[in-house]
Formats: sequence, C-alpha cells, structure tokens
Amino acid sequence: MIRTTFTSRRALLAGAVGGPLVMALGGCVGQSWDKLTGTSLSIATGNRGGVFDRYGNALAAVLEERLDGVTVTAHNTNASLINLREVAQGTSDIGFALGDAAADAIRGTGPFADPVDLVALTRTYDSFVHLVVTADSPVQEVAHLRGRRVGLGSRGSGTRLVAGRILTAAGIASDEVTGTDDSLEQSADGLRRGRLDAFFFVSGIPNTAVTKLSESVPIRLVDLGTLLPELTEAYGPEYTLGPVPTSSYGLPRAVDAVSVKNYLVVHPDLDEDLAYAVTRVMFEAQDRVDRISPQVRQPNLGAAIFTSPLPLHPGAERYYRERRQ
Repeated sequence: MIRTTFTSRRALLAGAVGGPLVMALGGCVGQSWDKLTGTSLSIATGNRGGVFDRYGNALAAVLEERLDGVTVTAHNTNASLINLREVAQGTSDIGFALGDAAADAIRGTGPFADPVDLVALTRTYDSFVHLVVTADSPVQEVAHLRGRRVGLGSRGSGTRLVAGRILTAAGIASDEVTGTDDSLEQSADGLRRGRLDAFFFVSGIPNTAVTKLSESVPIRLVDLGTLLPELTEAYGPEYTLGPVPTSSYGLPRAVDAVSVKNYLVVHPDLDEDLAYAVTRVMFEAQDRVDRISPQVRQPNLGAAIFTSPLPLHPGAERYYRERRQ
C-alpha cells in the first residue's frame, strides 16, 4: 500500500507547504478540465431523498461533464458506515460520511473493530440529527420515546449510530423502544400512516423526504440540545449544537438539534491528480451542481480543510494551497 505524508492544516493555511505547484488541470477551458482517459469513479451516497443522495448524484453528473475521459456513477447506500467500509475496501472510490462515524473508522472504535485507511477531500456541510414526530404527538423529549415505536435508521447508517447514542444519553435502553431499521422514505411513510411514533434521521436541512412528509402531515422536531453535554462527554467534540429554524419544515417553533460534520472521504491511494481534479470541480462548478439539484447544500471553501481527525488527501491539499495564493 502506498503511504503518503500528510501536512498539518496550520501549515496549509500558512502556505508553508514547500515545493512548486503543478497545475494538473491545464487551462481549464470549457468542459475539458483534465485528460484522465479511461478512469472510472464510483460515489457512495446515501438514502434516497437525503442530501447525500441529491448532492452525490449532481456531483457525479458534473464530474463526468468536466473531466474528460472519466466515467462517474453514484449509487444509493444506507450511508456512513457502509460508505466508509466501501471506500476502505475499494468497492467505492468516494463516499459521503458523518464525522462521528469517520472518526470511529480511523480510530478503530465504536462499530469498527480495527482502524481503516481513509482520508478526506473536503468537509462538506453540517448535518442535523432529526427526531421527527407528528405535531400532536405526546413525545416532547427523548425520554418520552420509552415504550414507543421508533425508526432508528437503516443498518449500516450513521443515523443508527447517532440514534443509539442519543437514546443512551437519555437513559433509554435498547429494549425499551420498539426500533425499526427502515430507510428514510420508509420511516417517513411509517410516521404518516401511524406505524411509527417517531423516527431519527441525520441530514442537512431541509431534507427532501422530511419536507414532503411535512406537506401531508403536520410535524415537529423534538429538541435534542439538552443531551449535548452527555454526548460530548462520551464521544468528544464530534457533536455540536445545531439550531433548526421554523422555516425548514413549517415547524411550530425552532428547536435545538445536534449537529454533526460531514466529509467526502477517499482511500489514501487515490491518484493525486484525480483527487485534485475532483476537488477543483467541487468548488469551481458549484453553479452547475445547483442547476442540476437546486439549493442543494455544497461545500464551503472556508471550512473545507477542517476535516480533523481525518487527514486531507494530498491532491485536495494542493488545490487548497493554490486557492490560498
């Protein structure tokens, strides 16, 4: 396996990385960003209707447009845990992942028995832990889930990981709820039809599936802010407070959710010029992504390098150094 030496973010921000900068994408004229003939890329996204899914499919289309000779496919998964394993094993080249699951993966903790080799191309946007109930539900706090039917997220998803941690923080044992492993769309339908009392999902806001649910059934989100101290004490700074405004889903009031960073992850062995090209398209073709998937959340250059504890891929580092000049 190829080993790469990674540069600290402080050095990157200071422009302290030595050596000349090589322009891998030539003049970037029109649709021809680079000559990478015969290359295929696979992107592991997430549940249908989620932001990972919407952004991942739009990004795949734009990468294929802008990178000559590159074929790009996006495929749905149950998201973070599966995506991390697929990228580490080479089944997928690029994967979306929640920061808490990615931290577990490289440390070999939580659902990962051993550390895995992963690096980041960028921090994308922050996701919010949704605990969705109907507007007239008696569930006012997480503790009220005891004895109820709850969608905990698909197996292998980051949602399921966070949901379990939140229940533990609230003092609820796993056998005190009737949990399902439904997908996001199945959970939304279950709440709509009365088969579920609540469901968890982790996503950027607004989430398309939750928005569609709110158009047929009045909903609200359960406040999770009071559990943040227990989560950070147990799992560290991967979790922060994330206010969700009323405008997101026509909510009766704003709530404090738990926020989690998101990363786009790759294997360290991904070709450096290819990683550079993908990173450049992500930031320099955002208008095209927006035309394909309007108002989808996209990475912000100011936050892109803050992927700790994952190191940045050298190809991504090169692009960020150039933008600093």
